[in-house]
Amino acid sequence: MDNNKYFKGLTRKEYIQRVHEIIERDGCNDISIRKIAEELGCSSAALYRYFENKSELLYYVNLQTLESYIIRLNQEEKHWNNPWEVYVGVWDCYCKEAFSHPKEYNRLFFEHTNETLNYAIREYYEMFPENIKEMNLKFQEMLNTPDFLGRDYKMCLRCVEAGVLSEENAKQLNRSVCMLFKGYFKTVYDEKIEKHKIDAMTRDVIGDIDMIVRTLASDLQGYHGYYE
Repeated sequence: MDNNKYFKGLTRKEYIQRVHEIIERDGCNDISIRKIAEELGCSSAALYRYFENKSELLYYVNLQTLESYIIRLNQEEKHWNNPWEVYVGVWDCYCKEAFSHPKEYNRLFFEHTNETLNYAIREYYEMFPENIKEMNLKFQEMLNTPDFLGRDYKMCLRCVEAGVLSEENAKQLNRSVCMLFKGYFKTVYDEKIEKHKIDAMTRDVIGDIDMIVRTLASDLQGYHGYYE
């Protein structure tokens, strides 16, 4: 038996890269540890030296889907001119990416603990700094916030700092918008909507967020709606 092949000396980073390539090629997120080991020419035991289970390995692989979200944020931010365009714009970007990759986003944001995401994002971008090097610092801070509501609350507080939202209404905005998104996302995840319906679904979400913003804002600064 070739023990060097059996215990192939890949690093944690290399396993993540290689499994991502396999999933990109085969279009399957439900790949087994046995199949991964066969593809990489190593043993299942070698994989378990670096990852607690398949779920953890796929969690890190799925973090690569955040790269397109980061790119979208960077592109759209250039067109945002006031706090409400930033706040709603971030949700617009997030909805488009989450609805396009529901299985991956469910694993990243809802299947695991908030602490898992916080630690994993930091570790992932230490391994792959090139994937986040162009990211705005305020968006890095948002993604590094450990819980789902907490990430949005960071953005709500920026509206408070800008004088366009009261602290009391920031809590209501945070709660209302996050619960709204979860309802839409569950529909997308459960019903597996077709790609051509994603833009329309996103517009529905953003239209509802706009209505909440108009109700709770203390100063709209000329904001009439994200798609207006």
